Amino acid sequence: MNVIVIGSGAREHALCRLIGRSYLCEKLYCFPGNYGISQIAECKNISDTQDIIKECQKIKPDLVVIGPEDYLSKNLAGELRNLNIDVFGPNNEGANLESSKEFMKEFCKSHDIPTAKSNTFLDFDSAKDYLEKNHGPIVVKYDGLAAGKGVFVCKDSEEAKAACSKIFIEKIFNKIENKIIIEELLEGKELSYFTITDGNDYLNFGSAQDYKRIGDNDTGPNTGGMGTVSPAPILNEDLKQRIQTQIVLKTINGLKIDNIEFQGVLFFGIMVDQDNNPFLLEYNTRFGDPEIQSISLRLKSDFLSTLHATATKNLCYANIQFINKKSICLILATRGYPDDYPKNTIIGNLNTFENTEDFYIFHAATKLENNKVLSTGGRVLSIVSLNESFSKCRETVYQIANKIEWENKYFRGDIGSNL
Repeated sequence: MNVIVIGSGAREHALCRLIGRSYLCEKLYCFPGNYGISQIAECKNISDTQDIIKECQKIKPDLVVIGPEDYLSKNLAGELRNLNIDVFGPNNEGANLESSKEFMKEFCKSHDIPTAKSNTFLDFDSAKDYLEKNHGPIVVKYDGLAAGKGVFVCKDSEEAKAACSKIFIEKIFNKIENKIIIEELLEGKELSYFTITDGNDYLNFGSAQDYKRIGDNDTGPNTGGMGTVSPAPILNEDLKQRIQTQIVLKTINGLKIDNIEFQGVLFFGIMVDQDNNPFLLEYNTRFGDPEIQSISLRLKSDFLSTLHATATKNLCYANIQFINKKSICLILATRGYPDDYPKNTIIGNLNTFENTEDFYIFHAATKLENNKVLSTGGRVLSIVSLNESFSKCRETVYQIANKIEWENKYFRGDIGSNL
């Protein structure tokens, strides 16, 4: 089977590793990929949607797997399906569950899915008026895609007004039109829960706990994620059952009722209150990054066969199995992220660390230039360890993080420390 993976991050590196291990995989491509991915797949420096479509028409792949959310929202999956190419990833209508917070809220309301109460605002003044009447902790969300940085958890209305100003006045996400959701702050513990569906059947694909903030003890601004542990420590049988009945099944049925075609993965960002009740914070319509990095080392069953079964609406014949072990992913970022940070900084000695069944370094933003590995972004490497306990995983990832020779590296020191 010839397979093309779309994307260039650590998520796509993790997907390529799993696909390349399959007995079904004959040839693996990644557009555009990165230095790490180039070790296991043929990378082509193509990122424009129309260029990707043209290249797919030339290669005629048996499957295309779309990683990043922006390609999904631009309907790359739909355009490829129109060319009779099998795709893992939803059309733009399904991707709306992620790309529009307002669409997500309306969907939840229509199908009785528990989520935070919210209001939508189209301008700064109306949002400001609302916040002046609603004090206390509150959440401000940018309506569109924001690379994991569009959610502002605010301790009071002044902080919330500042967040609204960034979106409406400074226009940090969109220079033309902006829309926000202001919602009540739900308190509890978070987890990420994954389900693969072909629109008819579904299979659950593991869980993780994400550490979103930049600083230790969950301080500082939100990022795309600074580390994960898998499985999510709070996911007991009772909670799993509640998530299934109150969120997963209602979502799958809601897609059918609304006639939304969906062949891909649903990532449920969930808050669990003190009574073990789950509330949906957000949908993602692709594998989470860095969640997939930690989940991927635990996967026992053949990943490519599951993806292909999903894309061809044969998921009823697939199965998903995990190794009964723990994993931790630690993100190495460029110091300064998520604000300003230098690029093209040198990372030394990476090739001295051997990837194994129980340990892997996934690349997110690297390139090779003059035989030197350079950083090209904010979150650069994902160090993942698989072991019998979280403490043993922690020991490995931090040992390696400290050994990597990179002057500009930054990482949180508390991933998995509370387990």
